[in-house]
Amino acid sequence: MKKKTLISIGLIALVVITIFISIFIYKNYNYKIDISQINKSWSSIDSDLASIKSNMDSITESNEDFYWWKLKDFDIEDDDYEGTLNYLVSSIRMCYIGYVDDERYDYSNAYNVISNFKNEKTITKRELKKLNEDMYREKAIGCLTRIEGIPSLLISNDENLRNKVLDEINYFITVKNSSFFENKDASYNELLFRKAVEIHLIKDLSDFLKEEYNNLK
Repeated sequence: MKKKTLISIGLIALVVITIFISIFIYKNYNYKIDISQINKSWSSIDSDLASIKSNMDSITESNEDFYWWKLKDFDIEDDDYEGTLNYLVSSIRMCYIGYVDDERYDYSNAYNVISNFKNEKTITKRELKKLNEDMYREKAIGCLTRIEGIPSLLISNDENLRNKVLDEINYFITVKNSSFFENKDASYNELLFRKAVEIHLIKDLSDFLKEEYNNLK
């Protein structure tokens, strides 16, 4: 009888402990973190996106399927370099569409999952963990990987032009692959700053593209 009683008490204790652990885990993962102040940093991101759009609108032409299809009225003797710059046009376009989730395209917001929290005041620990996972996946499969492939292209037979592009792209690659982007348990602050840096890199590339266009046209 005593043995059965002890077993019953042990089972009850186990159930109670399990319930307490479950409640602790639930509360911990659903603990809300205030992000209302850091979300003010979106203004700098919006400014960079506006700059990208302004740059690209001024130097490209569109077709019936895509805006920013290729450089407008641009025909230089160096076909390889012209092709490289137009490759950069398409790469910037792909990134931008992902950042703004343009409704004119059947295109998921795959490169900017953090934008789901742009107007939120809080984020739970569970949501933050998922956001870390999604943004780490973005880094591996997103539009930035396309830009990383530029050094493998036949950029130009002109060494000066080739080095000019490589200087821009190698800096881009160095920043993208720095340890700053590797933390898989980052705070919301850090994740938003990463996205700001990423978009600023694309803005810098659009600045470079516009400068080359104006110099060579």
